Amino acid sequence: MIDFKTIKEGDSVKVVGMGAPGFADLGDILEITSVHDDRVYAKREDGIEAFFALTCGASRLEKVD
Repeated sequence: MIDFKTIKEGDSVKVVGMGAPGFADLGDILEITSVHDDRVYAKREDGIEAFFALTCGASRLEKVD
């Protein structure tokens, strides 16, 4: 799971765990576009965005260095 205190816009994350059905496949790399207290927004290579909530979806993301 990503750390909401250190993740920032422009960071790359990989889809892990249960994935993001209907949005991204396991292993896909996304770019963080916006960070809020309870959710982050990430976009695919084609520019489509989705949000990942702190309480569930964020556990499906892992920061890529």
